[in-house]
Amino acid sequence: MTYFTHQNNIFKRPIVAMGTFDGVHLGHQKLIQRLVQKAEKLSGEAVIITYFHHPLETIHKKTFPYLLTERAKKEKLLKNLGVDFVLYLKFNQKIAKMSPEEFLDEIILKEIKTTSLVVGYDTHFGKDRSGDHKFLQSFAQENELEIELIPPLKIGNRIVSSSIIRDYVREGNMIEVKKYLGRNYTLAGLVRKGHKLGTGLGFPTLNINPADQNKLIPALGVYLCEILIEEQRYFGLTNVGYSPTLKKTGILEVETHILDFAGDLYNEEVEIIFHRKLREELHFESRNDLIDAIKADIKAARKYFNLKGNDYVLL
Repeated sequence: MTYFTHQNNIFKRPIVAMGTFDGVHLGHQKLIQRLVQKAEKLSGEAVIITYFHHPLETIHKKTFPYLLTERAKKEKLLKNLGVDFVLYLKFNQKIAKMSPEEFLDEIILKEIKTTSLVVGYDTHFGKDRSGDHKFLQSFAQENELEIELIPPLKIGNRIVSSSIIRDYVREGNMIEVKKYLGRNYTLAGLVRKGHKLGTGLGFPTLNINPADQNKLIPALGVYLCEILIEEQRYFGLTNVGYSPTLKKTGILEVETHILDFAGDLYNEEVEIIFHRKLREELHFESRNDLIDAIKADIKAARKYFNLKGNDYVLL
């Protein structure tokens, strides 16, 4: 049986790492750097086995917002680190019910045909996540499979993990997110038509529809951000919330105002790069109070990004 469809799985000497790698955070990067080094030393290929979405979706049969990185973003980050191949395993009920032995035998040995695995300290696979590093070592001795364990990366006394980063995103703490992620948090999506209420106030906004419904949206509030549009970098403010002063829809929206920009971006792909949370989303008593608050936000953004007039300079 083929577990990886529409992908070329014929390798000379694949060195493999497997996991969700959501976020491709600093801990993941430590493992991947070792994977790439080993592949180069052995004149082989650095191969990542990952998933379209988290296996928990299959196990619990529901979707939920948790993704730190969209699929395209994750693959780009992995390739930039030197990974040669990113293989996507469709985690279905058949795979969920596989024992650790079956998983390694059917997928890792017979299909990928690797003799070397690089794994993280918390690796788990197979039914009920019963396959761990201890099991791997035992299996490896009987099947001529080399296992290299990568110890955890710590910042202070905390292990870098996707779950910690998710907690900080949910808090809106973009400073801590960047510390563990190794870069600013981002959100990709399409610009869709909104209510044009921002335009009516004199501050037009882009209404962003996330590219992945499972993307973890930051906590409610106003954020200082960069905006990438066709590799062009802009600066502005992003409001995550319900716009309670102007709207009564109760629908969570991501709206971005770009400083010193004019143009129609409907249906364009954009990427929002979050720098820091400026303030909470507030309900104002009047439109004038809201306008004053937006003016203050823009002033703060210009100061943060060192913008003068219509000129902008990336710090």
